[in-house]
Amino acid sequence: MIDGIGIDIVKISRIEAAYEKWGERFIMRVFTEREISYCSRKKRPFQHYASRFCAKEAFLKALGVGKKSGIGWKDIEVINEKSGKPILNLYGLAKDMLAERGVKSVYLSLSHDEKADIGIAFVILEK
Repeated sequence: MIDGIGIDIVKISRIEAAYEKWGERFIMRVFTEREISYCSRKKRPFQHYASRFCAKEAFLKALGVGKKSGIGWKDIEVINEKSGKPILNLYGLAKDMLAERGVKSVYLSLSHDEKADIGIAFVILEK
């Protein structure tokens, strides 16, 4: 049974502008070391940062909570399986809230389009 769904979209240029304004402080505040390592190896890293940022927002929407819930940006981590499939690793309060709700599976889909200047993510929570 589906417990929650969330979707988020962001302009890639918005994430790049945040980096230009705040520098590494922005990246280190929002993304885990594994996310930074993955994105920084890419030809166009901000596309990948944008879709991962969306995944974090989409997860919060699927839970029905916002940033004021106490879940930190780094409590939600996007990694890729060997096949390339993106998955969410959850820590701290994010993991605890899923357990309390009885969520058994989390599904994630990511995409980005440089020409359209967008990153997008979709999350489904299943009991």
